[in-house]
Amino acid sequence: MNYTFQVAYLNTIKQKKLIPKNVIQEIENNKNFTYLISVLKEYKYNKIFSFTTSEIAIIKPTNFEDVLQTELKESLELIDSLLLPKHKWFTNFFLFFLNPAEVYSTNFVSFFEHYNKLFNQLGSTLCKKLFTLIVDFENIKLFLSYTTIQKSLQELVFIPYGSIDEKKFRQIFPSVENLNKYLYYSLYPKTKVSVQPQDENFNYYFNYYLEELVWQSKFFYFTIEPIIFYFFEKLVEIQELKRIYYIIKEVKAV
Repeated sequence: MNYTFQVAYLNTIKQKKLIPKNVIQEIENNKNFTYLISVLKEYKYNKIFSFTTSEIAIIKPTNFEDVLQTELKESLELIDSLLLPKHKWFTNFFLFFLNPAEVYSTNFVSFFEHYNKLFNQLGSTLCKKLFTLIVDFENIKLFLSYTTIQKSLQELVFIPYGSIDEKKFRQIFPSVENLNKYLYYSLYPKTKVSVQPQDENFNYYFNYYLEELVWQSKFFYFTIEPIIFYFFEKLVEIQELKRIYYIIKEVKAV
């Protein structure tokens, strides 16, 4: 699967589209909508240009989240245009991150079973690590949600395509304390969750391990990995912008 041209092209795009981490930190430090908007415009978040007065429009959270969602969709369109026909299935897989509720309203275990087969056929160790990470954190999320709504052990759903041991997982349910102890000795020792985690806290741990894989993907120049991980670079960026946006909202409300 030769992606030499696509990877080279993407690397030129990334310079214009990925916001550097130091700039994101500056947005958080400034806590200023005007600076946030200027950065979004500089890095071509196209939806922001549709507002007559951006500073007024993004005060409304739905408008700002629409800007982010549009950017993620456009990133997905770019990725789809770079994928070879036999790898177009990635586009549908990525839609899960745009609307996970849609997958969870169906037989989501079958969803992951289907993509587990495709990731195995791909033959990329790094992409398989990515899929394992996604499945493991979905299982952690399921554990916490079932604990919160007081579901029984018999009702606990487990996705069997990650690194977490299902038998052990069921043994420790519904103790979040024991879950954290288990995670400490797993592939995710830095992860420490609570019964009702905030999305940003949960994302922090997921992204911590995700960004290690993203970093590794930068050393692939001829294969699919950089194309796939570009989506997750944008996903992390957008999650950070969303987190900072609500910090600014709180400051402005005081």
